[in-house]
Amino acid sequence: MTPTRGFFSVIQFCPDLDRGEYANVGVVLAVPRNGALEIRMSEDNEGPKQRFGAESFDDTRLTVAKKGLEGRIREEGPSWSSAEDLLRFGRKEGNNLTLSSPKVILVESASAEADELYTRLVHVEPVRRKRLAAPNLAAVFDSRLIGVPLIKDYEVQIPELGTWKVPYAYRNGALNLIRPEAFSESSADVKGNDLAVKGHIIQRHSDAMGTPQKLIVVGGFDPSAPESLKRRIEFILQECDARLVREEKLDEFVEEIRREAHF
Repeated sequence: MTPTRGFFSVIQFCPDLDRGEYANVGVVLAVPRNGALEIRMSEDNEGPKQRFGAESFDDTRLTVAKKGLEGRIREEGPSWSSAEDLLRFGRKEGNNLTLSSPKVILVESASAEADELYTRLVHVEPVRRKRLAAPNLAAVFDSRLIGVPLIKDYEVQIPELGTWKVPYAYRNGALNLIRPEAFSESSADVKGNDLAVKGHIIQRHSDAMGTPQKLIVVGGFDPSAPESLKRRIEFILQECDARLVREEKLDEFVEEIRREAHF
């Protein structure tokens, strides 16, 4: 097949136009002689997340904006006859999604060329994150709280939700139920809300001997988790009569248990 002249632009996302930093999110290729218009847009926003951080932009809004831009390209693109037409289209956009200056290339297969451009210039492999483990309370409690009256593997009955096991509990006027949890950044809010509901119900219902109960969550967070997320989980649990102890404050919590726990 004889190569034909075409032109392409990289679709770029800039969350802060004043800073002028970009992440590539797509590519558009036009070959007017063949009537070809190929668009490859990233299905996720992994490139911007790795470049700028997930909190620097609204993921849903960016996805909607990409679909909108793709629709406008498909509407106007068939009329482009030169790279200047693509350049003029890109100048009209003027928002957080921009198009790079068009480049002219020789194309044999528009579809294959667009795939190659996308793979080379846009595609970003997702970061494979290890599953975050809950804090290992046994490694701390079993060696540092010897002789302290801890209750192990306590089963609490939560009305309408059934039995829930907590690895440690202690009494200090109330029965404090200690539960280790891992808060990954992507699901922390959902887990926090679930624990808050359980904590509120637990607080409203005494144990079989009439002792008030309180849920204490020892929480481990992703290293990248922002302070605002930790404070939010702390607030939600506190408002629902539960408590968050951050993993980095576990030493202080151990000393608190040592002072207060009794039979």
